[in-house]
Amino acid sequence: MLPTTPDAAAAVDPAAFAAELEAWLQTHPPAVVRASEHVADYPTRVRIMQDLMQVLWDESFVRYGWPVEVGGLGGSFLHRAAMWEGLARHGVLGMNLFEHLEVLLPTLVELGPRDFTAEHVPLYLSGREIWSQGFSEPGAGSDLAALRTKAVADGDGYRISGQKIWTSWSVWADWCCVLARTGTTESRHRGITAFIVKLSDPGVEVRGIWQANGNEELAEVFFDDVFVPADRIVGELDGGWRVAMHILSHERGTFAWFRHNFLYQQLIEFGASSPDAPEFLLGDALLDLVAATACSANGVKEHAAGEILGPRACTNKLMLCTAEQSVQDAILAGDVDLAVGVQDELTDLLRQEYLFSRIVTVYGGSQQMQLETIAKQVLKLP
Repeated sequence: MLPTTPDAAAAVDPAAFAAELEAWLQTHPPAVVRASEHVADYPTRVRIMQDLMQVLWDESFVRYGWPVEVGGLGGSFLHRAAMWEGLARHGVLGMNLFEHLEVLLPTLVELGPRDFTAEHVPLYLSGREIWSQGFSEPGAGSDLAALRTKAVADGDGYRISGQKIWTSWSVWADWCCVLARTGTTESRHRGITAFIVKLSDPGVEVRGIWQANGNEELAEVFFDDVFVPADRIVGELDGGWRVAMHILSHERGTFAWFRHNFLYQQLIEFGASSPDAPEFLLGDALLDLVAATACSANGVKEHAAGEILGPRACTNKLMLCTAEQSVQDAILAGDVDLAVGVQDELTDLLRQEYLFSRIVTVYGGSQQMQLETIAKQVLKLP
C-alpha cells in the first residue's frame, strides 16, 4: 500500500505510484465501475464523479502530486498525470466538472491566500466542493483586458458588481475565481484583480446556459454589490493578469494531457470497434492523438520541473482541439444515426460528445487567438 503520511509519501516515485494505482484499479472498485457507465444525464454524472473523488481521497490517490500544506501528500505533477491516465484506461469517461482541478487549482495553490487554500483544497480534491472560473464577459471575451466587472474598496474588503458569461460549471459550483477591475478602464490588464467569490453569497445570481448538447456546463453569473473580504484576493491587488495567465497556461497547456487520455478510450471503444468507420478517418484521429500526446507529454515534464509553459501552451491547445474533433468525426462516420437516431443513453451521450467537440476551438481562447499568440510571442513574427 502507498504511504498515507506526508513524510513517507514524499519518497514515492511516480512509477511506484502508478503501479499501486493499477493494482487497485484491477480490483474494479465500484466507484470506478460506476464512472465508466454510459450515463447521459449530466447532473447524474456530476454526482457519480463526486462519489469517485471521495473514494480517491479516501484511498489517498488524489492527494499525491499536491503540496502537504494544502492537504496533499507531496510528489509532483507526474503523480496527477498518472492517476488520470490510469482512470481513463480503466474506462472512466472523463473528468466532467473536475477539469478545474488541473486548470484552476494549481494557480490557487501557488498564488491563493494560504489559510483559505489550505482549508478548501482538500474539499475540492475530495469532491465536496466545486469551483468555477469567472473570466469572460459579454463585451470582453477574447479581449479579456477589456473586462468591466468592477471591484470597489469597502472597509476590509471589496464590493463587486458586473456580469460574467460562459463560466463553466457555475451551476454546480460553490466558489468562483472572478477577475474584476480595481483600476481604471484605461489601465487594461494592469488594473485587474482576482477574487475568490462564494456563489451562494447575497448579490450573486447564477443562470445556466443550455447548450446544443443539452447540458448546462456554461452559465451567466451576475454580481450586484457582492462583498468579498480582502483576504480572498488571489495573488496581489491589481495583479490579476498574472493570475489569469497562470491559469490559462494550464488550461491551454498541461490540461491537454488529461483530456486526450479519455479521447484515446473513446476512439478505441466507439470508433475502431465500428465496422463502418472509414479507415482514413480513424488513421487521422490516431495521428492527431499521437501529436497531442507528444506535445502534452513535454508540457507535463516541464510542469513537473516547476516551469510554466506560457505562450507555448497554445500549441498544446491547438493539438488537443484537432484531436478532439478528429476523434468525434471518426465516431460519427462509423454510426451516422448518432445525428438523428433514437435517444437512448449511449446515443445521447455520444451526441453530447460530438456537439461539444465543435466548440473546443472557441472556448479558452479561440483558435485564431492561439495562432496569433504563437506567431507573435513564440515565432516573433511582425
